[in-house]
Amino acid sequence: MDQLLVVGRKQIAHDVLASLQSLGVVQVDEFQATADDGLARFTLKEEDARRKATWDRIVARSGTLLHLLEVPEFTPGTGKGEGPADADGIAERVDAIGEQVDILLAERTRSTDELETVATYLPLFRDLAPTLAQLEASRYLHGAVTLVAPDAQARVEASLREALGGNVAFEARARGRQVALVIAVLRRDAAELRAALAKAGVGELTLPERYVDLGVAKAVHVMEERQTTVPKRLRSISEELHKLALQHGPRLKTMRQTALNHQSRLERLGELGEGRYSFALQGWVPSADRRRVVDALTKQFVADVVIKHREADEHHDVDVPVKLQNATWARPFEGLLSLFAPPKYGNFDPTWTLAIFFPLFFGVIVGDIAFGLLFAWIAWWLRRRGASGQLLSLGPLNVVIAPKALIPLSTIIYWCAGWTIVWGYIYGEFFGNFLEYFPAGRPIFYTTLHHEPGYGLIEILLFRVEVFEPLLLLAIGFGVLQVLGGWAIRVFYGFKHHDMKHVYEGLGMLMGLAALVTFTTAFLTDNLNPVVLGIVALGMAVFVVCVVLARMPLMIVELVSNSGNILSYLRLFAVGLAAALVASLATDLGFAISGTMPIVGPLLGIAVALIVHLLALVLKIIGYTLQPLRLHYVEFFTKFGFYESSGRDYRPFKLLGGKS
Repeated sequence: MDQLLVVGRKQIAHDVLASLQSLGVVQVDEFQATADDGLARFTLKEEDARRKATWDRIVARSGTLLHLLEVPEFTPGTGKGEGPADADGIAERVDAIGEQVDILLAERTRSTDELETVATYLPLFRDLAPTLAQLEASRYLHGAVTLVAPDAQARVEASLREALGGNVAFEARARGRQVALVIAVLRRDAAELRAALAKAGVGELTLPERYVDLGVAKAVHVMEERQTTVPKRLRSISEELHKLALQHGPRLKTMRQTALNHQSRLERLGELGEGRYSFALQGWVPSADRRRVVDALTKQFVADVVIKHREADEHHDVDVPVKLQNATWARPFEGLLSLFAPPKYGNFDPTWTLAIFFPLFFGVIVGDIAFGLLFAWIAWWLRRRGASGQLLSLGPLNVVIAPKALIPLSTIIYWCAGWTIVWGYIYGEFFGNFLEYFPAGRPIFYTTLHHEPGYGLIEILLFRVEVFEPLLLLAIGFGVLQVLGGWAIRVFYGFKHHDMKHVYEGLGMLMGLAALVTFTTAFLTDNLNPVVLGIVALGMAVFVVCVVLARMPLMIVELVSNSGNILSYLRLFAVGLAAALVASLATDLGFAISGTMPIVGPLLGIAVALIVHLLALVLKIIGYTLQPLRLHYVEFFTKFGFYESSGRDYRPFKLLGGKS
């Protein structure tokens, strides 16, 4: 990464930013002015500030409209060259689309509210309509309705009789957990009835405001009609909104991208340094792109700009942006690091270790040819979907994967599928132990633990459901390799950055763990001898010296903890053994069912076995994935200090699409 400094006439600052944005490889930082350089923060002109406010409004408004129209996030824009390019023209077009959407949304809100109102009032007034309609038609009587609790009915009736001198009649009807009380009084007593209801602590239930002048009978009729017509109108509104989304969604996306480009450019303009006649821009560019940037600016602006650059100092520069640069085969695995901040510039990038060991560990755990072929098919399907520009929605999980992310994801799954097939061959597993039965009498796989040599076509190399020691040793070997390797990386980068504390810490832990592993191996194999004990003593001596030099007494505790980290890799064996046993049980269940009935039995057995296999795989696939990742993130990354010195992502100033 190279640091870039561009100085030029203030009048061309906007054009320089436009050029850099088109190049799309320079990360522009806020200019850090000092007292000696005579520069201050760039002040936007009144016209620039006005345009920025307009672009800000377009970004906010278009984003809201895209959300309201439910335009998929990854919908492509219409491309360049369509419609207005100036802020006012785009704002006018966005407002025109917004006006159509607002009208429909307002009507939808009103219709939804009305439908909820009808659903609340219609059942009650439909039941009471015959009685209330007669009271409304009477010249002498007035009717009212209230809802009371069953245990309060007698109290309310008594209170009303007392207040109205007994000139009142009641009709009660049960309504769920309440009682609908219809009250009839003389028309001249209507006001007294309302006062009496308030005194009794209950309120009169009236028709909604829009129906109150219609009368109960007609209101019920209209509500029944609206209950039928409003849902139809709501569906019609949804269809109109969908049409607007199809018609204007890509155009809105393009206009929003254009607005974001201009907004970003004006924001960067405000982060430059300025003098009386000049501006200064500071940023970072990948070393491989530096010459292209310098040549482009020089060609366009000739002598109007002065460009200086220097290579980033990985020892002393702070906040250098990090652009991960890995081989093509390892690049898809960079996504597995995206959960965290990138490693500090100049520090170890563990992407290639993930690319090697994550699929390997996954294969060790799953180890089944049939599942490997299934994963390969899934990877093929994802790659094909991504290549055709289709996103992947995981529905209930509310996760949407962009088309461009599906291709690297499919590569990771391909690698996992490959190792799953390789280890499946080593274990002799195809849907568990299916090929130990099939074909009958001369199966594909067999083990000499149960059969004579030559019983089947291929002898199983490692029968992991019964022979445990090889996988146990392999799992611990992976632990030794990664844990000790992590400390070795710490030593190397400690020397590289002249950080002797890290050197002593890494060397001490490396030698101490090596001594413990050597002693344990010799003890368990009954090979303890003076030479081995001498090597162990030397390793522990180096460990003690490094504890003193690093001034880190807690390394003694860490030595014990790191021994546990090595043993943590036994989960590769344990989880894998569980996977194999579950798969074998599913196959055994299928064969057991197949022998119960002729013809139907085998078909039913196959169906049941496949269902159990797939169900177990779906339930356990997250564990098969997380266990290898955990070994990297926790046991390995912590040894070389991945989380101690994080960098910042490389975020180049570039066009997002649309017009520039």
